[in-house]
Amino acid sequence: MVDRLVLASCALVLVATPVYAQSPCSNCFNAAQTEAKKCLDNAISAGDRNDCLETRQIRTKACSDNQCREDREEVATTETQPTRSRPGVTPYTPTEGEWLALLMRAGLRREATPDHPYSLDIVLADPQTIQIVVRHASTLDRNSLNKAIETARESIRSTARSYGWDKWVKIRETVEVYPAKK
Repeated sequence: MVDRLVLASCALVLVATPVYAQSPCSNCFNAAQTEAKKCLDNAISAGDRNDCLETRQIRTKACSDNQCREDREEVATTETQPTRSRPGVTPYTPTEGEWLALLMRAGLRREATPDHPYSLDIVLADPQTIQIVVRHASTLDRNSLNKAIETARESIRSTARSYGWDKWVKIRETVEVYPAKK
């Protein structure tokens, strides 16, 4: 009977060690196994061996339940905490006004060309106001410029309406004449 108990405890020690060595609390488990082995080597009676096995079981359970909980929590919080990112890589969510200005600028912006001697740009004047900025040559017919501005206004209104923002969006314009070339 004693031989079977010793054989079973040695097999348990040999088989259980590699499993525990892979866990995050391997130091705790290894210490419990080492103490149990020393205890079993020094045990004289079957009662002593049973006490050693019970102590090993209690310490192993303590490693699982209490002593390594802090280690596991620290690892878990470290893994879930966001890492600080470099400047320019930090996620940013634009406001509704910024988003509308960005969309409209991407779709409506134009540079002056010899065929169309005016530039048109869209900027966010304040959180609720989209501003159409137009610069034109002094030779440009004002009627064609007014048509371009009205087309831009209607496009902004339509896009704002599609997002449900038409109630608060204000549109204004700035028209400038750029100086004649000398």
